[in-house]
Amino acid sequence: MGNIWKSIKTEHYIFNYKSESLAEGEIQKIIDLQENCFKEITDTLKIKLRSKINYWLCDSRKEVMNESKFEFETNGVTFCNPDNPTIYAVYNETTKCVGYHEDVHAIACQYAFPSSIAIIEGLAMHFDKVWWKVPNELCTYVYLIDGKYESVEKMVLDNDFFYEKPDSISYPIMGAFTAFVIARYGSEKYMALYQEHEDWEQAFKDIYELELAEIEIKFIEWCKKKEYSKDCICDAREKLYNG
Repeated sequence: MGNIWKSIKTEHYIFNYKSESLAEGEIQKIIDLQENCFKEITDTLKIKLRSKINYWLCDSRKEVMNESKFEFETNGVTFCNPDNPTIYAVYNETTKCVGYHEDVHAIACQYAFPSSIAIIEGLAMHFDKVWWKVPNELCTYVYLIDGKYESVEKMVLDNDFFYEKPDSISYPIMGAFTAFVIARYGSEKYMALYQEHEDWEQAFKDIYELELAEIEIKFIEWCKKKEYSKDCICDAREKLYNG
């Protein structure tokens, strides 16, 4: 019985889940969450989907790999086909891979699929807002004062450099940078940037009339001006370094 897949269609999704699973028991909660995420993402990015997002709620990382035919076990994976956006995600008592992140990938690919992985993940992290429950901006602040900060410019321009860095550093920094750029210069300019596929340095100059390095300097200054208590910083360090 527990292996039978069931599905339910909503306004913007097709949710697939197994009978007698936690996902089945909490399906209305999942629907409400994802539809709210969908609205915020599409309202911010001004994107309309061509088709519903096909969402597979799996019991484990292994099941995500098996069902999606992905190359390794993972909590969530998105196949960015504009005509059939599909997400496979773990949903169990300890891991609930729902919310903004994978949906941003599925939705934004309707608009463009940038060559820079840092740009792609930065947009998703902008909507997530946190890494291990630590705000992206606080993560970045801690990495700056601890000497663990990694260059946004290098991450944007070099996918290999981005992949070499720990996710716990690269993802929240790019999320904070994306939030800064959108807040400072607007979402329309950012989505114009998001369409770039080759020359990112030139794209920043054309769209923002600033070098990427210049914008990063402004971003770092913005992060350093944030004020956090010692307890807040200690708590963030504990989660980031020992989580």
